[in-house]
Amino acid sequence: MRLRKSPAPQTVAGPSPSHPLSLTDKLLLTLALVAGIAVTAAGEWELARQVGISSTVAPLLAVVIDVYVIAAVRAGKGGDVAAALAMMGGAQVAAHLLSTGHIGASVILVAAVSLVAPVVIWRVHALAGVGKVPVVQKTPEPAVNVTRASTPAWKPDTKWPPALQPPAVRAVSPALTPRPDAVTARVSTEPEKGPQGPQKPSADQIVRALYDQLGGRRPGTTHIRDALKAHGLPCSDGTCRSIRQRVETKEPKLKALPST
Repeated sequence: MRLRKSPAPQTVAGPSPSHPLSLTDKLLLTLALVAGIAVTAAGEWELARQVGISSTVAPLLAVVIDVYVIAAVRAGKGGDVAAALAMMGGAQVAAHLLSTGHIGASVILVAAVSLVAPVVIWRVHALAGVGKVPVVQKTPEPAVNVTRASTPAWKPDTKWPPALQPPAVRAVSPALTPRPDAVTARVSTEPEKGPQGPQKPSADQIVRALYDQLGGRRPGTTHIRDALKAHGLPCSDGTCRSIRQRVETKEPKLKALPST
């Protein structure tokens, strides 16, 4: 049985130069970059001082421009390389013209120098991801048997399991004997009434009786509450006043009686 080998996992990387640089070329490029930065740093420092930047932070203008040049060269992006070198050259020209008195620190020049740092921050961050391609590893294909491709990988089992025994059937029980006719009776739909006890007086009747018990005087809330409580009825202050109002509405003359 011969198995076909699956291809080895490959990685996807960035393009590689067809002609690698020699050691001499690398040395010349590095020397040119370092020498150019060293020569232009003094002019950029002086330019920062001429446009009003503090002497303490003036050297940082040279650092900002040089960082942009190095980042553009490393990324190999032609547009940024040209822009970085143009910024470096413009700074040199402006510094020399200012030092010789041919031009002065105009508004346009001050604004341009002030915008150098923000532009460099933007471009350096953009160049940080140039040329970095994520590595993707392909999943290897499974090995396939090419010599016996027509042969199934399994054989059906020819041994059948024993036949299942039919379940036992229980005998049918004899028919049930019919029940005799049930005796029906009429049931009254009216609810049964329990034995009637002595009827309790209503709250209005209890309060009305207080007028007579007090000798023709108008009962107060305290008297009404005690009477209702004695009969097991609600006896809050609002309930007492409401019952007294109903009684006096039926008999207005009671409201004119003196209060207790």
